[in-house]
Amino acid sequence: MSNVIKMGDRVILTGVPEWLVHDLPEEEKTEIYSCIGKAAVITEIDKYGYYWLGFGSTVEHGDTAFYSGHAFCVSGEYLKIEPIDSR
Repeated sequence: MSNVIKMGDRVILTGVPEWLVHDLPEEEKTEIYSCIGKAAVITEIDKYGYYWLGFGSTVEHGDTAFYSGHAFCVSGEYLKIEPIDSR
């Protein structure tokens, strides 16, 4: 199995970097820390090599959509590819 993470891969968040949460309110820190151990899909890999993923849901109302949750980026050291047999 390849360890290279690509757009669209399902990954498990294994940790959260301090720079991501250091200046957030405690409630938001708790919400982001609660994502550790959960699966998400890589939605973007930015020009700096950070992997973007989201934990939440989108609700559509006619022509409008609302996202509720958290979307953020981390480096690859905080991710592992989700094994196919655990989906």
